[in-house]
Amino acid sequence: MTRRLTNQDAFDRAMLHLLNQGHSCLSASGQSRYRGPRGKSAIGALIPDELYVTSMEGKKLHHWLAARGLEYDALRERFGGVTPSLLDDLQDLHDRSGACMPSLYRHLVLAGAQRIAQSFKLSMRLVHRCATYQHIRGPQIFSAAGTRAIPAAAPVIDVPPAPDLAAAPVIDVPPAPDLAAAPVIDVPPAPDLAAAPTPAPEPVQLTEPPQGELDLIARGIAKAIAAASAPAFDPQPGRR
Repeated sequence: MTRRLTNQDAFDRAMLHLLNQGHSCLSASGQSRYRGPRGKSAIGALIPDELYVTSMEGKKLHHWLAARGLEYDALRERFGGVTPSLLDDLQDLHDRSGACMPSLYRHLVLAGAQRIAQSFKLSMRLVHRCATYQHIRGPQIFSAAGTRAIPAAAPVIDVPPAPDLAAAPVIDVPPAPDLAAAPVIDVPPAPDLAAAPTPAPEPVQLTEPPQGELDLIARGIAKAIAAASAPAFDPQPGRR
């Protein structure tokens, strides 16, 4: 006999299935399905294999819960303890998440799960554990929905809090000097050496000695010549 679900049971099974699957169950044309080649929807994960029939596809949840038949009687018994609006919200979250990357899909599912849990006063403990540790290798546990294995909870690692930067001592940094207010110093321009004319050297003026000095020099030279050419003086006359 199929077990009767509660609101918490339905919430945990549907959310763990979507987080593990990482994508919606859609047809080739993009229409949502309860079951298909690529998995199950949120409500499809709550339907046991022996109770699923393909005639459910394309119909709203309240349609086949109101239908007649033995298979539908068993479904009504299974979902009898679940609030109908909760089932609608679970399937709507699956349909709205659509086709996207698995990481983004899981982010959307987790945000929607938080909203649904607050609306129906449900616990997020199991959903948070699955979302946090689904990528950690190690011992495996199986989700309540009977889908593929998900990692068990890893040991908690204490991370020291970040230092309080607001409590650090304040260091006064003097403002930079205002260069615009500094006195202006007039610097004379450098002389233009290329434009300065180079003075030509003055000719050396040779001064001629006076005529009187030349006459004295000439007479002195003449006396010297005359003295050299005169016969030597003999103190004993008559001897040659």
